[in-house]
Amino acid sequence: MKIKKLTVLTEAGKQFGFGHISRCLSICRYFKDESISIDFIIDGDDSVLSLLDDQSFVLMQWLNNRSILQKLEASSFILIDSLRISDDQIRDIEKLDAKIIYIDDEKRRNVLDSGFVLDWTVLADKKKYFTPKKEGITYLLGSKYTPLREPFKINHRKVISKKIKTAFISFGGSDVRNLTPIVLSTLCKNFPNLKKNIIVGPGFENTQAIKSEVDKNTTLILNASATEMSSLMQQSDIAISSGGQTLYELACLGVPTVAVLLVENAREDTEGWAEVGAIDYIGDFDDGDLMQKLVRSIKSLKDPVKRQNMKSSADRFIGFNGGRLIVDAILNK
Repeated sequence: MKIKKLTVLTEAGKQFGFGHISRCLSICRYFKDESISIDFIIDGDDSVLSLLDDQSFVLMQWLNNRSILQKLEASSFILIDSLRISDDQIRDIEKLDAKIIYIDDEKRRNVLDSGFVLDWTVLADKKKYFTPKKEGITYLLGSKYTPLREPFKINHRKVISKKIKTAFISFGGSDVRNLTPIVLSTLCKNFPNLKKNIIVGPGFENTQAIKSEVDKNTTLILNASATEMSSLMQQSDIAISSGGQTLYELACLGVPTVAVLLVENAREDTEGWAEVGAIDYIGDFDDGDLMQKLVRSIKSLKDPVKRQNMKSSADRFIGFNGGRLIVDAILNK
């Protein structure tokens, strides 16, 4: 019997961040449970190595490269998670004898004529996206389909503390806007007794600038695993974070979060969680008053009732088994 194979096409690294790999891995583990082999083809750099462990992968500039079609011919399933892929390349891949799964959660091109379209943006199932719907497409929409990494599903935070003692700070795997040292300086000045756990990702190029702002209550965590990230989030009374997959993980654990928008493709995630009341979205990275807004937000979150309401809002909208739901829908179809 021929072993079925899933190939993931994505992009990641210092330039593109690492969220695509994390969420694809969360989906792929359920394909592995069904004895389907997994290969990743990644347009990126070697900063992704720490995320992939024993996962089979190749680094390749596959975007707009027709030779990629030959590498995909043996695939039973193809999972596409790319913002830069062209419509024409999607159509070429669709001609292969494989089921196409496309994470179309930003541009919502609705270009496929058959296969599966994923968009777990919070409230995506309530809005008029992907219209008109195509008969050949199965649309899996809304935050119940969020593919969480295993440590975030196992340990669900339930208790909101009376006081804010510890903060979790993360601006992705590469801190593309160099916000970490600025935020850390602001926290040290305005909240000197606050314990600060700073996540320094594999693509950070500003580590020395961050270290220059460290005080006695600051801990830097380098290249944290998913298990470490989950544990640190659970230990924290609040989080300060950018948009994207991290917001979904924080929502899952019920951590009241102050959010900053770093990149445009995370806008709908950020605004969606703000709309349902799960986060305090204080503005974009280039907002001249951003640090003042950060200070005001943290002061407002000293009210435990407000933090409890944020946690309750997150609980109502986050899904805890989205990866399983996705794979079941694909295989049953």
